[in-house]
Amino acid sequence: MGELIGLCLMPAYAIGCWIGLYKNADTGKHLLPAALFGWIWAIINIMRSKRIDLGVVTFGLVIIFTLLERYHGFTRGVRWAISAAALAVAANFSLVVVFWKPIQKDLSRSKSQLWLKVFFSYCLTLMIFWIVSAYKNFVRGEPSTSSYSSVNTSLLNVESDDF
Repeated sequence: MGELIGLCLMPAYAIGCWIGLYKNADTGKHLLPAALFGWIWAIINIMRSKRIDLGVVTFGLVIIFTLLERYHGFTRGVRWAISAAALAVAANFSLVVVFWKPIQKDLSRSKSQLWLKVFFSYCLTLMIFWIVSAYKNFVRGEPSTSSYSSVNTSLLNVESDDF
């Protein structure tokens, strides 16, 4: 039964994360729910396997820093802290990708090939998600540095009869 739950939860969580990023990248409101779900999942993993899951630490950092943002605003320090914590989560997921062969060998004793494929895809997808989230968090709320930002928008409101 545990394998079936994982087969359903892994893609559902990944899809939920990406939808949250798509809808809330400009505010960062997707980070707390994504990190909270991952943190709870890491605690469950520890209780079930009796082994450490670094997600408790990395997701915990994202939770702490996103809560700091709620109380202190999106300061420069909070911006850096949230982005660094998101990169720590990405690094945690990247461990599976980098060390896949020995992990696959170990897990293949108790998990199906389908589960292994879903797990690898999940880790790769979430690694990318947290890298993108770190970047989007870092650049959110910054004024545009594009040279086009100073163009007078009234020049763009030209009627077609003017040509």
